[in-house]
Amino acid sequence: MDCKVTTSMTSIETSPQTKSEPATLGAPGARLALYLPTPPLIPASESCETDLDIPGLIQHNGNHWRKILSILAKLATPADRRWQDYRDIELLQRNEIISFADHLLSNADWHLVAGKASWQRLGFEPSNFSPLDDEGRVLVRDNVLLTPYPDYRQFPNRMVEQVRRLVKAES
Repeated sequence: MDCKVTTSMTSIETSPQTKSEPATLGAPGARLALYLPTPPLIPASESCETDLDIPGLIQHNGNHWRKILSILAKLATPADRRWQDYRDIELLQRNEIISFADHLLSNADWHLVAGKASWQRLGFEPSNFSPLDDEGRVLVRDNVLLTPYPDYRQFPNRMVEQVRRLVKAES
């Protein structure tokens, strides 16, 4: 995937030569894919797929992206690690990818489709999914989860733990 340079920042897009490839941020071949509607701005000095500076990404994109990346880190951090350290050093380097495409990535073990805009863009009908718990805010079918948008109010820690247990238990 190529990045399109806009002044000192890069916005994630596919190039004309790679239109069939999804716009992604993170590790190609990652086992955990998060689907979001809108990409962040990437500092022009960084690659879209590798060598991401997560603290810098947060600095350039603000609190909104801090929340997204923190929730993703909480879902993906190994049990013996602090999620804050994992977020700032390892997130999106090997095991996670964020996709802004209109189809699922073929090689991910788990697909977390975040928010109704992403559900609709990817053509998922919530009635075809089963609730993960009694509250029914996370829906599951096979290896696809329809989740709330990754914001602390919509995706609180107790919900993070439910999703984490599922994706870790079956990984």
